This record gives sequence, structure tokens and C-alpha cells, in this order.
Amino acid sequence: MSSQRNVEEAWVWIVRWLGEQAPKSAETLRPGVPKEQITRAEQRLGFPIHPDLRTLWGLADGVADDIDTGAGAFLDGYALMPIDTALELRDDLADSFDGWGRLWLPITTNEVNEPWMGATIDCDGGRLGAWSMEDEPQTPGGTALAELLGDVIEALEPGTGRLKPRPGQGGTVPGLADGALIWADPVDKPALRFLGWAALHP
Repeated sequence: MSSQRNVEEAWVWIVRWLGEQAPKSAETLRPGVPKEQITRAEQRLGFPIHPDLRTLWGLADGVADDIDTGAGAFLDGYALMPIDTALELRDDLADSFDGWGRLWLPITTNEVNEPWMGATIDCDGGRLGAWSMEDEPQTPGGTALAELLGDVIEALEPGTGRLKPRPGQGGTVPGLADGALIWADPVDKPALRFLGWAALHP
């Protein structure tokens, strides 16, 4: 099975799950990007967008502004960026950091309207790295986009997988608050009670 097919199947699963379990998160999704818009983006970039990302943006042009609820940050606490936001942010990051790779694109963010950190993809090899407005970018490593989506599914369905915090260590887990999928650290109990948040897998 191709990685693009894996991306499509994983995304369809996540979107279906959101529709059933976290409708407010599902409502943040934007319609997919037309092929012509992706082609124009590649002309602007001067290189092809990785096929996995082309597939994902074809299914959803990221999420809408979610600053009030965080409902769009359902990918392990991060949100898929709209293509235009990603292109503009890439220009800013490439200007700010000498170590920014030519074929890198930011793809997720902690907040859509005020991006501060998130993941990148290397459009050559398809591996994910990390970006931040404060730190030098992290060279893309061993995780692919399809693997990230698969990790999210494992965390949502059986509550297992690589995103599950190790025993005795802090970390975020998926939970629901007012119809939104929110990743939070269960240790932060006062704030979570205020939000009405409950972990999916206590």
C-alpha cells in the first residue's frame, strides 16, 4: 500500500471519528485544496510538494482559526495548517533561520492564527521535523506523515502507541472537552476540571 493511500485512509478514519466523538473539532476542518491551487503553490515554492502532503491538503485545507477553543489542534495538540498559511510561514522561517532546508515546509502549528511551533515535512524524503519561532529548526528525522496519523489513531482508539506517555513521565493524552478533541496533561487537574475535560482512556 502506498504512503499516499495510508495518508488518505488514516485521515478519513480521523475525520469520521471526530464527526462521531468530537463534532466541534470536526467543524474546524476546511474543504480540500483544488489541484490547481497546489500546482500554483509548487510554482511559487520552486519544488514539488511531497505526495503525502498533496494527498492530505487535497482532503482538507487545514483547519479554521481555533484560538478560542483549541478544537482544531487534534493532531497530538497541533493543527494542520491551511496551504496559504504554510507558504507564508515558510517564507518567514527561511528568512529567519540559516539552517532552514530548501525543501522544507511547515505543516502543523499550535495555533492557526498565531503560529508559534509545529512540524515540518521534507518534501524530498517525506520525513517530519520540528519548527519554532524561537529555535533553529529540527532536521527531519524518521517519522513520516502517514506514521504520525497512524499514531494519532492508535492514541484515540485503543489508547496505545508511541504518543502514549511513558509511566512516571508527564505528557499529553487525548481527551474530550465540550465536544472538542483536546490533548492535555492529566496532571493539570484544576485547569482540566475548569474545562470539563476528560481523558479518553483514564
